[in-house]
Amino acid sequence: MSFIVLLTFSPELFAQAFPNCQDGFSAASASYPFVRERESVLLPAENLLIGEIQITRLPVFDEGNDDENNALYRLANRLHILTKEPVVLQQLLFEAAEGFDLRATQETQRLLRDQGYFFDADIRPFRVCDGKVDLEVITRDSWSLTPNLGFDRAGGENNFSIGLRDTNILGLGNELSIATSQDIDRQSTELIYEDNNLFGTRLHNHTEFVDSDDGFTHIIDLGLPFFELDSTNSWRVLLENDERVDELFFRGEEVAGAVHQLEHYSLEYGFSRGLVDGYSKRWLLGYGYRSDEFSHSDELPAPADFPIDREFSFPFIKYESIEDSFVTALNLEQIYLTEDLHIGSRLNLSLGVAAEQFGSDQNRLVLQGSYADTLLYDGRQLWQHEFHFDGFWNEARGQLEDFVVNYEAQYFRRQAGPFALFINFEAAYSENLNSNRQIFMGGIAGGRAFDNRFQAGDRSVVLSVEERVYSDLHLFNLIRVGAAVFADIGRAWEPGVDDGIADDYLSNVGIGLRLGSSKSASSRVAHIDLAIPVSNRNDPDVGEFQISVEVKGSF
Repeated sequence: MSFIVLLTFSPELFAQAFPNCQDGFSAASASYPFVRERESVLLPAENLLIGEIQITRLPVFDEGNDDENNALYRLANRLHILTKEPVVLQQLLFEAAEGFDLRATQETQRLLRDQGYFFDADIRPFRVCDGKVDLEVITRDSWSLTPNLGFDRAGGENNFSIGLRDTNILGLGNELSIATSQDIDRQSTELIYEDNNLFGTRLHNHTEFVDSDDGFTHIIDLGLPFFELDSTNSWRVLLENDERVDELFFRGEEVAGAVHQLEHYSLEYGFSRGLVDGYSKRWLLGYGYRSDEFSHSDELPAPADFPIDREFSFPFIKYESIEDSFVTALNLEQIYLTEDLHIGSRLNLSLGVAAEQFGSDQNRLVLQGSYADTLLYDGRQLWQHEFHFDGFWNEARGQLEDFVVNYEAQYFRRQAGPFALFINFEAAYSENLNSNRQIFMGGIAGGRAFDNRFQAGDRSVVLSVEERVYSDLHLFNLIRVGAAVFADIGRAWEPGVDDGIADDYLSNVGIGLRLGSSKSASSRVAHIDLAIPVSNRNDPDVGEFQISVEVKGSF
């Protein structure tokens, strides 16, 4: 785990680095070193205006690097359409003739990297003269058009996907994905379109149509987000219609199910004073509607306790607070990619009043909230935690319904060379879950040597410990390589319910390979793991080992 340090200097020192108001502009080369460890970057302080803004867009492959200067990679650069300059300009939080603000340039770098179609982004001064600083915005594109040919195996089950995905259509920053896939729950065909700068504005649009063998999903999500910490308003319209079969499991096997029809609509408006004293505090007002209806499935027996239909129609109020505290890191959740790490606090609270007078079936409060913060950060260690809850309070019954509390804590420690220790703890607790829901342990839910959903209940705890290796091996200058040795222990259970498993806690050890793409548009890491159970080895439903192949968003 490495951290990049940005240092500021006085205007006098900065001017010394650019003497005599030198004319001319020399753009960053194709070999510009985005990924740097403990780099001191010379940046001006205050009392300067922004002069020129130059945009330098670098191709996917660095033809100045002998390892990438070959016919295949040169052809790829010719075929790839570079992100258009106006698309880059749309992300900037500053303009020419404005006062230079170091914080705004750093947040702009984060916004650019967050778009997904850039490998990395940087902003550097190239000239200072007569109280003005000229800036160069440097981006390197990722390869955006990719065939979606995927195969995953986790928890004893196979998943696949076939399709085509372009995360930067014609260099305009739009994403279109068409795919057919099969996961552990269903087989689906999907069409997804996303645009973070609709019609050249800050508007965001996400449209999703999915047709599955057990139903469908239709989502239209349109709005103006709080796109920066200093944003003063936002709005959002969400339309969602979904039908699926919610399955119940016992020892990893489907034992019951119900058809779940969901309608969810919401409209909200947010306002804020912007960034004040290091915090961005926001209020949002809105109206939401949600209907959950259940019917019998043709494929599975009905649950003994059939799920309860519910209807909510409610005005709501939300509050959000974000602390402006970020660092840039390497080798945490990715392999040799710049990672923007929020080490400040973040609080979200939401309260809705679903009253019968508004069309709800019963009087309820709609509750949701989360809090995340950093407990320890010193450049070599990072300890963060997050608390989240959501559910309902039923006024007539005087009790919580469908209420789930989650807690997660993560600890990283940088060790000698390429090694790092990672510890992750997760706990979940629920009150009065509707009978279409369960909390799981096993496979993708923790416990990599066991089948998916091997344990089910209304609460769980999982502890994972990994010794990670971030190697400098770069296969064909396309794939970064890492590895891990890991151990998992945890359980999911419901008090008073016997799941027939001898050892309550599932535990395993294992080794794994991590493969991260250094050129594609998605920051995803392939996991190839061999896990061996430590507990319940004599259980006939527990194998001698599990081999899993998954693609995740992190190491």
